[in-house]
This record gives sequence, C-alpha cells and structure tokens, in this order.
Amino acid sequence: MDALDRVAKPKTKRAKRFLEKRESKLNENIKNVMLIKGGNANATVTQVLKDGYENFYKNHQ
Repeated sequence: MDALDRVAKPKTKRAKRFLEKRESKLNENIKNVMLIKGGNANATVTQVLKDGYENFYKNHQ
C-alpha cells in the first residue's frame, strides 16, 4: 500500500507527482542537527552536550 492508496486519488498529473514526492522513502535524506545550549540549561544537559561533542569528534577524525 503506497501513499496514493491512503488519500483521495489525484485528479491531475501535477497532484499525483506532488503526492509521490511526499510519500515515504526507503532511504531518507541525510539530516543535520545543531545543538545549542540555552542559558537556563542545568549541569546534566551541559554534560550530555559535552559528551556528545567529544564522541562526535573522536569518531570523525
């Protein structure tokens, strides 16, 4: 069952292309994350961010 079976059938080719673009993929695109510590973050959050930063750069050098 693909995305076109779950919604109303498109009446135009343009609508069909739009729905096909929006359906789920087997391999998703690469996603980037930016983590920024807020001014009100506690020590636990700060430590988690530091550990994540260290782990990321240990694995990518």
